[in-house]
Amino acid sequence: MRWTLVSISLLLALPVVAQDPYAVGSCETPGAETLLEVGNVRARLLNNGGLFWKGIPNIYEVPAGSGVQVSHAANLWIGGQIDGEVRISASTYGPYEQWAGPIPEGGHPPTECDLFDRFWHLDSTTERRHAVFGSGPSLNALEWPAHLGAPFEDRNGVEGYQPHDGDVPVGLGDRTAWWIMNDRGNEHTRTRSRPLGVEVHATAFGFDVPGDLGNATFYRYRIWNRGPRPIDSMGVSMWADLELGNPFDDRVGTDTTLALFYVYNADDDEDLTGPTPGYGSAIPAFGITILEASHVNGGLPSDVGAHPGKHATSSVSYVGAGGVTGAPRHYQDHYYFMQGVWKGGYPITLGGSGFSYSRIPMPFWMPGDPVTGSFWSEVNDDENGTALAEADRRGLISFFGFNLAPGEWTQFTFAFVWARGSDNLNSITELRRATRFIHQNKAAVLVPRTSTSPRIEDQLPTQDPQFPFWVDEPYPNPAQDHVTISMSLKWEAPVTITLIDTLGREWKREQYAGSPGPVTKRLDTRDLPPGTYLIRVSQRSEHVDWPLIVL
Repeated sequence: MRWTLVSISLLLALPVVAQDPYAVGSCETPGAETLLEVGNVRARLLNNGGLFWKGIPNIYEVPAGSGVQVSHAANLWIGGQIDGEVRISASTYGPYEQWAGPIPEGGHPPTECDLFDRFWHLDSTTERRHAVFGSGPSLNALEWPAHLGAPFEDRNGVEGYQPHDGDVPVGLGDRTAWWIMNDRGNEHTRTRSRPLGVEVHATAFGFDVPGDLGNATFYRYRIWNRGPRPIDSMGVSMWADLELGNPFDDRVGTDTTLALFYVYNADDDEDLTGPTPGYGSAIPAFGITILEASHVNGGLPSDVGAHPGKHATSSVSYVGAGGVTGAPRHYQDHYYFMQGVWKGGYPITLGGSGFSYSRIPMPFWMPGDPVTGSFWSEVNDDENGTALAEADRRGLISFFGFNLAPGEWTQFTFAFVWARGSDNLNSITELRRATRFIHQNKAAVLVPRTSTSPRIEDQLPTQDPQFPFWVDEPYPNPAQDHVTISMSLKWEAPVTITLIDTLGREWKREQYAGSPGPVTKRLDTRDLPPGTYLIRVSQRSEHVDWPLIVL
């Protein structure tokens, strides 16, 4: 008894050393990379939170095999507050702040990240072939990391993944790459932040089909809070250094109705050769849209695109230099950008370059329409048609303002969309159409796929005709007794021509049965008072505006 009492007293006298629940490990920067080659796209994937760039050359190539890149780099940003302390996992070009593998149970820091520094792949054609011929599971199905959280369909009713007994892996799209990351593998030297304690299950996928889906790739991130504390005021962003062929003649904008941050060219001519080959003429547009934002407890809307103008979504574009509107340096800069404000918490303001031009705060960078020239866009930054100088553009699209309890997850899917029209501005119209098509069919795009799932071609409506929607400048302009409008229509759908004066009053509206292809219409203007009008030509969700002077 005495020995026991002494032993207890000695134990009580020892200092209590509590383990830091957010201690980091000593993992090396992940080195694994792979290519997602699907549809019309060739993209590099990395296991460090980044995409496309691992030194020169970067790889996000559309069309695949062309040698022309549309994004230099991209990176997943995650931020939030734990007990009032801002914490970030983010990067641009490194040092990176995600490491390979899961966070071990019990709150221990990761110590064996290199064991998970790889990608797992699924190919729907291969899996269907094995299912049809009854040849047993494929090698990819046998290696599928269900024990790490990769999804699978339980077909035998026995707990655990058993591919030899009927269980099948679940992918997305026609080709899937899956990997797992965490933000506790080592110190956050890029942002100088403590870790959030998050584990990320990442999926990249695409479709081997022509048209809009074949020109897009998708990146889904399921983010788990593996720490003991809630993450408050949380945000998730996709940052990108955009590179539309030649990166030095680009402009960017935001379509708030589609949660779309996009890049387009300042003109319609790029060199086809050189260190950064361009697209020549008819330059495409490229954008990143938030396709999915969902929470296990329903804490977030499941379709950002269905909530136009929602302030939880924001965008920022910045220059590479320092200052309030320059590149982020540490965790607080990144966290401000994720909220759609400049460094120091200064709001983005309407007009100019978005800082100190006006006192009107904006959650989005350049939400005006470059196609129509409406204010505020990079082709009209001051309401007088002044254009900003084209340059190399970087920025991010974000969803901000939710909480994540310990053990819960949130899931985001970003779609990278490419479209090509008849010229640089018409490509923006085509990009919006393609993005809208993907949003409208997101239930089919995001459905989990197994060896017996129907093909995507059988779940989508027929793709739109390949005629671009465009409208030439009306002539004569000024007009006296009539005006002629030449246009190209995309759909078998009514086309409406409306004349509106500068006060927004509608003076004339004519509707015709429209069919795909070129068409010319002549409008009588003799009944209009002299003045300045806006001609709007619309078909379905597309429209083009031209100013018209009537004498």
